[in-house]
Amino acid sequence: MLEMMTDQWITDYTMWLRKQYHVESLPDGDEVTTPFTNSLGDNIQLFMIPSTKDGEFLLTDEGNTINDLELLGINMNNDTRSELLSSIVQQYQVSLDKEGVLSVSGPIKNFPVLKQHLLQAVLRIDDLSQTRKGVVSNIFRQEVGDYLSKNEFEVLPNYPIQGRTGNPYHIDYAIGGTESKPLRLIQVVPRPSFDRVAAESVTFDDIKKNEALNSHRITYTIIFNDETSKVSKSAYNIASRYGTEIVPWSDKKQLFNLR
Repeated sequence: MLEMMTDQWITDYTMWLRKQYHVESLPDGDEVTTPFTNSLGDNIQLFMIPSTKDGEFLLTDEGNTINDLELLGINMNNDTRSELLSSIVQQYQVSLDKEGVLSVSGPIKNFPVLKQHLLQAVLRIDDLSQTRKGVVSNIFRQEVGDYLSKNEFEVLPNYPIQGRTGNPYHIDYAIGGTESKPLRLIQVVPRPSFDRVAAESVTFDDIKKNEALNSHRITYTIIFNDETSKVSKSAYNIASRYGTEIVPWSDKKQLFNLR
């Protein structure tokens, strides 16, 4: 039987993750290449730009996220997509200028949280690549939301929760715990790459270790669109290691059991 060494595995993953980041100095700042990939298969890059205020920083995607979506032929001026974009920007407290540049800024001490917000926003906005096929009204996230509402899941949308590290998270849907049911956290991820599943699993681990939540049983479920995407064996493995559940959209029986 495999000896459980979860704390050590998390440490190993954190060390591995750090080694995947690459920082290159440029004349106008630093280029940060992350291990997370976008819909084009490219590593997501962020740019650290010197701030005009002492002790503060500016981190931006230099407009690459939205530009890449437009390269895929996605009309970001579509009303539905514009509403989704505005919602994501507000959810993660990220700035979006008229040129389509996403950014965060603030005191250096807040860099970890703000960088996490920007990266989460980039990943969520990149998910809009899944809307280039079919009618906008059938956007996957909306389909999931409609299903949960129609079947009276009594969910709390955009649920705020904090991890042991102090990092704040916003979960797509939460269903309150009862005497017989755990607190159920649900993330809708249309295209769950290994990197995305790993990031969500680390989020779950951080939440579970929040001492304020010790008295709560918690589950963490990723719902994905198996009509257009597949989940790799390595993604399933890391999800299993952290206790994250991955549920295909077509398996309505398993989805209904979350209620």
